[in-house]
Amino acid sequence: MKRILAIGLVVILVLTILSTTAYFAYTWLPAKIHYHVTKSFLISQSADSAQVYLGILIPRSGPYQTVDDLNIGWDGQQERKSLPNVDSLKLWSQIGEGKSLEANIGYDIILPQGAVSWNAPIEKFQLLPQAGIESDHPEIREIAGDLSTSSEKNRVYRIYRFTCDHLDYSQENCEETNVSAIEALQSGLGACIGYSRLMVALCRAAGIPAQMIIGSVLPDIFLSLPQTLSTGIPGGGHAWVEYSSEGKWYLVDPSWGEDLTPTVAFNRNDGRHLSFGEFEQFTNAKEDLNHWATDQAQPLDNALSYIFAARGGETKITPTTIIKKTWDGRWINTLLCLGIVTILLCKIRDSFFKNLQPT
Repeated sequence: MKRILAIGLVVILVLTILSTTAYFAYTWLPAKIHYHVTKSFLISQSADSAQVYLGILIPRSGPYQTVDDLNIGWDGQQERKSLPNVDSLKLWSQIGEGKSLEANIGYDIILPQGAVSWNAPIEKFQLLPQAGIESDHPEIREIAGDLSTSSEKNRVYRIYRFTCDHLDYSQENCEETNVSAIEALQSGLGACIGYSRLMVALCRAAGIPAQMIIGSVLPDIFLSLPQTLSTGIPGGGHAWVEYSSEGKWYLVDPSWGEDLTPTVAFNRNDGRHLSFGEFEQFTNAKEDLNHWATDQAQPLDNALSYIFAARGGETKITPTTIIKKTWDGRWINTLLCLGIVTILLCKIRDSFFKNLQPT
């Protein structure tokens, strides 16, 4: 009976060690994750002919992402302009009665899991108040002073933890992009926009350069199974923070900081955060597309990363995004670590069971 109990405890211990190893290797070790994104916009016309206009923002390579091999399939006229963080794509064409057009945009993405930092100049606005980021508000300045420490990195982490602990995530605010830092602070509620604006405001009030990033979080796709979304943006729209400390820039996601392991969202990417750039710069790029499309025709669909307008007829657009994971280095890490741990366990297995033999 004693031997059976000992064996059972050993089995439980081994399974615990293996599962802990797998979690650590998959979640914490540095890795690269590759994706292929295909964005399709099917435009159909049921009556008369129409002139259609489609404006799309496409992410570009940045400090913690690589966007490559962009392919544009469109039977019409197009204009592409490269902006600091996105490519602005304008497509237009004539469509006849009962006909359809399709725009297909494909590109590859490489995102890292693990700590990320990079060199970039500090711009003046990253230290000043901004629309929705009231870093000069007395309440925000007072809290920033209370969180001050001798170490700048510790100060940023304290601001991060304060933001995570002070705010409760509100599903009702998920679609709200106008929640300001002071509104989030005073209400104690917010979604990713509120969390990010409050943290940026506190950082700036403490003299730490920071900015709010708009982008998307790619779905956590199991193995290489593709995921189809009825949206024009890959993954869900999201916001997070970049800040500068001791000559380096870092990424932090305060709305994910209530996780059981909050450091997962501090100074590191999880292989899923895809940046479209600083919020106001992104907004300006989107407004430029909006003006272009609405100056030409009646807007029929206006989403985060695209706008569609048509003049004449009865026109409909159906957006679809397909995301496929083409490589996931986390699985290599997991298999290697499990292999090493298994070998070590096997080495101590014989001596353990030898000790259980009756004397």
